[in-house]
Amino acid sequence: MLLSFAVTNFRSIRERVELNMLKTGLKGLHSNYFDISNKRHLLRSSAVYGPNASGKSVFLMAINVLEFLVERSSGFRPDQAVELYEPHRLEKSFASAPVFFEISFISNETQFDYSISFSQERIETEELYYYPTNTRTLLYSRYAEKEMKFGDYYKGAKKTLEKLLLPNQLFLSKAAENNVEVLMEPYRFITQKMMVYPFMEDYHESSYARLYARRLAEDKESVFSKRFNALICAVDTGITSVSVEEVDWSGFKFPGSLSEEVKKRFQEDYKYDIKTKHTVYEGVNHVGDVIFDVHEESSGTKSLFVIGGIIIEALETGSVLIVDEFEKSLHPIITQFLIQLFHNPLVNKRNAQLIFATHDVTQLSNDNFRRDQIWFTEKNEFGATNLFRCSDITGLRLGTPLDKWYATGRLGATPIINDVDFLIEMQSDEQGKS
Repeated sequence: MLLSFAVTNFRSIRERVELNMLKTGLKGLHSNYFDISNKRHLLRSSAVYGPNASGKSVFLMAINVLEFLVERSSGFRPDQAVELYEPHRLEKSFASAPVFFEISFISNETQFDYSISFSQERIETEELYYYPTNTRTLLYSRYAEKEMKFGDYYKGAKKTLEKLLLPNQLFLSKAAENNVEVLMEPYRFITQKMMVYPFMEDYHESSYARLYARRLAEDKESVFSKRFNALICAVDTGITSVSVEEVDWSGFKFPGSLSEEVKKRFQEDYKYDIKTKHTVYEGVNHVGDVIFDVHEESSGTKSLFVIGGIIIEALETGSVLIVDEFEKSLHPIITQFLIQLFHNPLVNKRNAQLIFATHDVTQLSNDNFRRDQIWFTEKNEFGATNLFRCSDITGLRLGTPLDKWYATGRLGATPIINDVDFLIEMQSDEQGKS
């Protein structure tokens, strides 16, 4: 369960910005949060709004970068640049400064606070604290060119790992590679419980569709398969069932230049095709069924196959699902239905969380979200991203129509279009031609 995530000096983000999943003192929509203690409650979702290029995607990308470094940096080679180091470049004092990430989360009923900073050449700082009781306790602390410091609760290799650790590698990544048990819980949360999809591009959608096709084929009676079928059929797609067929490669001719190894890998990657069943009518009578290939379905249905599978997986595992352009090609009513799956305690029994960036103003409703679930991004006059919470905006009354106020710019974080110069230029072009 995610408590908070903060970013400093990454791409358009200059000063520190933080998204916090802790419920505020606002009342209402009890199903939109859950208890983690007598005094603390966590929100089940957060929505991030803002104009294009305001930093929504950048913030979500930062979570993806942290996940990548924790999972992969143990494999970095000596003198290899720290991948994905992208500081804010519109202010000289930040352009060569470290990028800084901070994350707080609860895994297996224990809270962890983890932070890292890194430059192009190395990890500058890395610290991990946890709460074995109610007291914040150090597990380890690391500063570049200094000896590491370990807390009393740290159990496992110290000096040996420190000697093996390269300047461009995270200690958490290296320790997990060497199976340091006390650090496996935070490692697993960041790399497995954080399902980050910052860009739902077509090639990503294709790979995820293949993944879910394999899951449907290899265990047709699994809970995932049954729920996936039920979800696709529930949202008025016209589909009555989803099935999977193994591809027949006997009549397919590969280019002669391809090696057998490449052919086999391709056949394995595209081993299954998703098929959809639709009802055939004669007048008003049901007279049969017809099978379609999933590629014949609409772009919205194909998007639903991807986001639907991801959502079911997150709900099953109690993960934190982080998605950009959540509503891509989906009708607003379907988007609302998918969001409400996270707000439904009967469906979301493992307290999965959803964080998504969107332009879908129709979801901005007091019936859908609490104000502490809604966030806005906008850039200041110097091109730096600000992130602020709707509940922190002063002057909002309880019944304020958030969608209308946002659409008219009264909440900020909307595009400012300066069309004067463009219109003058268009007119001057026409006058010149005449």
